[in-house]
Amino acid sequence: MKKSTIVSIVAASLLISPLVLARHVQADEVGSNSVEPVLATSTDQESSPDKSVSEQVASSENAEVNKESSTEGVGQKAVVEEAIDSNQSIGEKENHFDKAVPESSNVSDKSATDKGAVPEKPVADTGSDTEKKVDPREENNSATVTSNKEPGNDRSATRVSNPPKTTLADLSEVTGQARTEEDSKKEATISEAVNQLLKWASTKEGQVGSTDQDRLAFAKSLGMIDQKAKGSDPVTDLVTMVAAAKKLHAAYRAERKTPLFMNGRAQPIFPFTRGDDPEHYSYENSDIVRYVVYVETDYDTDGDGKPDLVKTFVQVPKAAVKGDYKAPTIFEASPYVAGTTEERTLEGLGLKEGGKFDMAKLYTKPDKRKAVKEVSTEEVAKATKPKDWYYVNPRESSDDYTHYDYENLNWYNYYLVRGYAVVTSSGLGSKGSDGINTTGSDLEVAAYKSIIEWLNGKRKAYADKTSNREVKADWSSGNVAMTGLSWAGTTTFGVASTGVEGLKTIVPAAGIASWYDHFNSQGSPLDTGASNDLSWLSVYTSGRILDKDDWDKIKDYYAAYITKLNELQHKDGHNYNGEYAKRDYTLNAANLKAAPLLIQGLNDDNVKPKHFELMLEAYKKAGIDPKVLLHQGNHVYPSTRWAGTTVAGQAFNDLMNQWYSHYLFGLQNGIEHLPQVTAQDNLDPTKWRRFDKWETDNKITARAYSKREDVTVSSDFYGTGENWTTRNQDAAFHSSAVSASYAAPVDRDITIKGHIPLHFSAAFLKGDKKHAHVSATLMDVSDEEFDVVKEEITYDKNGYSTRTLEKETVDEKGDWHGSNLDSLPVKEYKTHKVKSVVISRGWMNLANPDSGFNSASSSHSIDLKENEYHNYTMYLQPNLYTVKKGHRLVLTLHAFDPDYIYYADPYEVKFKTDSISATIPIVEESQSLLLRYQPNEKDTEYAKLADRILAIAKKNPAVEKDNQQDKGSGSDLKPGGQMDQQPPVGRDSMEFRKEQKVEIANLEHKENDASSKEVALSREARLPETGQKENSWSIYGMLSLLLAGLWKVISGRKEEK
Repeated sequence: MKKSTIVSIVAASLLISPLVLARHVQADEVGSNSVEPVLATSTDQESSPDKSVSEQVASSENAEVNKESSTEGVGQKAVVEEAIDSNQSIGEKENHFDKAVPESSNVSDKSATDKGAVPEKPVADTGSDTEKKVDPREENNSATVTSNKEPGNDRSATRVSNPPKTTLADLSEVTGQARTEEDSKKEATISEAVNQLLKWASTKEGQVGSTDQDRLAFAKSLGMIDQKAKGSDPVTDLVTMVAAAKKLHAAYRAERKTPLFMNGRAQPIFPFTRGDDPEHYSYENSDIVRYVVYVETDYDTDGDGKPDLVKTFVQVPKAAVKGDYKAPTIFEASPYVAGTTEERTLEGLGLKEGGKFDMAKLYTKPDKRKAVKEVSTEEVAKATKPKDWYYVNPRESSDDYTHYDYENLNWYNYYLVRGYAVVTSSGLGSKGSDGINTTGSDLEVAAYKSIIEWLNGKRKAYADKTSNREVKADWSSGNVAMTGLSWAGTTTFGVASTGVEGLKTIVPAAGIASWYDHFNSQGSPLDTGASNDLSWLSVYTSGRILDKDDWDKIKDYYAAYITKLNELQHKDGHNYNGEYAKRDYTLNAANLKAAPLLIQGLNDDNVKPKHFELMLEAYKKAGIDPKVLLHQGNHVYPSTRWAGTTVAGQAFNDLMNQWYSHYLFGLQNGIEHLPQVTAQDNLDPTKWRRFDKWETDNKITARAYSKREDVTVSSDFYGTGENWTTRNQDAAFHSSAVSASYAAPVDRDITIKGHIPLHFSAAFLKGDKKHAHVSATLMDVSDEEFDVVKEEITYDKNGYSTRTLEKETVDEKGDWHGSNLDSLPVKEYKTHKVKSVVISRGWMNLANPDSGFNSASSSHSIDLKENEYHNYTMYLQPNLYTVKKGHRLVLTLHAFDPDYIYYADPYEVKFKTDSISATIPIVEESQSLLLRYQPNEKDTEYAKLADRILAIAKKNPAVEKDNQQDKGSGSDLKPGGQMDQQPPVGRDSMEFRKEQKVEIANLEHKENDASSKEVALSREARLPETGQKENSWSIYGMLSLLLAGLWKVISGRKEEK
């Protein structure tokens, strides 16, 4: 053979050998997933259905992998306050959870609901609610927390200074994957190890994530790697990684599919099947069982002589339905989700007010139905069609948007794949249900309570509304959590106030504690027209209209009810009365026992922060220590169907998973030892702060000072030429005819924490006494622009406002959901530059001088007399807000607040300067401030006036009559002339739902685009995923080269012959 021929053959062989080897390796990888390797062990978790949930959890946790983020300080009292940055979870720094702790009592007991005494490490008493700074760079900064780690459970303790490196060959020993000689030399990265181990543990494609980012997130959730680990880091603890992978491997292959608990939380081991694909959905083909039942309530609110049935939609992993385990339930009771009318008045529904109605009849209790037979969950689920939970609502759709209900169908998928059941109901008067919507009344609450009773076996539900075939929640453990935003957050607190058994925890987000304070504030309305009626929300959610035949049965009856409700609500003006008492859940504080995690947006102008304070106080009366999560958002749930967010670097859903794992599954992970308050910073949204209590003993005592003894403000924006759209920005720097402004410089950073009582003595001067409304704001003001998270309000020429609180995407796929679910973007609030921002505001009617903080204190009003002074305490909304050194605190007083109400007939109010004072709760040491009057540049006389001697502050100034006319007040008031700016039209409290629909439409657009791309890609030729992207022409070239070499050999031999 010629030398050149031999060279050609060798060259061709060298070129083609990597391809052959790559395919050989790929074949081994595929094979390793289908054959259980020798290293596989049986699961450590007991899955016997006879065991209680807590026993199953305990056995799982006993074998759980321990990791660095495990709780070091469980059982230790939270420090007074700490600051934490965005890349660090609460549990990681504070060490309040992630590690099993001994169980002290049943979670349903009050003593277990965060009341238990915890040993406190001595801390120096500084005399103030001092903030303790935590340097995020210090890994083990736990000076105020005593560690109680068990020997051998600390991964860091077992590490040596220079551990031997882990190679790809070491991984192959575990996974059985083919290896090369190079593998024994190459050090494995965390990403390589995670990918191989999770792939080895899985049983099918996509089960452990579709991207490296997903799989790293899964590994962190499992406790396989440290929370701060990066994919490119070298492997330093293969033993821990393998142990975690083994547990996952066993769980996927267990004969009985039960929830897997590792690292203090339920893991996403259950597969997900969509419920919004009616053409392909079936019970047989779905891993999530979906069906509808009709729960029987006690009352007959629609007058048909039978107890109302409420339609209830269930989603639960099929494993629970098959009896592998008993599933706890996350329950959202939301009147919105089954379909709304988009109308606010009877006229909008084509009905007229009128007719007689006896409210007492709503409380009629007819005899209960008699069940004729019992049918199984499986039977009902097979008979239920997707159209029962997924249908177009024409009233919520438009030409460019099709709206589907139930709108929350996919909001809780994260929890379904972790073994939770999800139950939804829109309650009385909704599509598919009986009854009428009564806007938050005790009847509405009782109907939702009935669903929890069905879940724990104490009430009947039926397969449909006519056959009387009973369906039991045989898959349910009886443990229930309630959560939701807005009205769905309201129902959580309302149902909790009944003390219903089985409700273990509530997580209300922007929930209403007392409906009076949603529509009013200390005798002053917070909306005008129909939007100030309890009835408008009932009209908005009366989904029975979506079924014409059903609606026709009750529409006249319903119109008579709404007419009566309007009458009773307003018979006492804007005072608290019996209709509001039916909707004041704080009155039932003694019944509370479900552990609370109260969520509130500090920029929420819809359901205002006062409500979380009312809930907090109610829980304290019940002897329960509530937990509070305060974010910088407005009227939003922290994580949604279209985007996620983080709490101190930890995904919000992950935090909630730990919470639910503890209170629903009985997992002892220490989450109950969270500090009472976790709050997002207003100046830097990446920073979070925490406090062991909401109240503070420290305060700023701020008194107003002016060279004048009194000041008069007018409600007449038009007559005085003042622009109502810029009133706050203007008042930040000077007073005017419509505002009195007082300012004091701040000589240090201060953090306001709580609501602000504002004391003053005022007299109504002239105008319409029926609407003697006053308002106040406390502002943060600087001559230089500063960054802050705050909702921006803009107005158009017609008086309509637009509220914007911008977010930015910080990680396009960072909100990991697990299983075969898609990851979502992580978004974070943006700051914007301002010179002034409203910290807090309050509203009050001068006819209600006795009105206090609690709703019921606003039940009495007086007849105002001109020039007669009364003493008032207005309560400005609570906030947690930091004011920087060098800024000014500015207090302003106004007549009505045009962001909420508008009255064309002008009036004037006079305030006594020396009576004006504010008690501002702060974290830092107490101090006094003098708020000096800020005159308008047109008020040239003010500078010429002599200073007054500051009067001694009076705690309770006497009520007195001033017979003197206000100097410069002029003649009787007359409406001013029209300006280019139109009168305000108030706020739209349904703006948050419009934003939701925009987000849903955008998400559907993205999903459709993604589906189109997937179809296009499927038509393309795909190469095996070997880690290399190869050009098929190079293969042909190599083969050609090899053939050419062989041809030369053959030809050469012929020539030799």
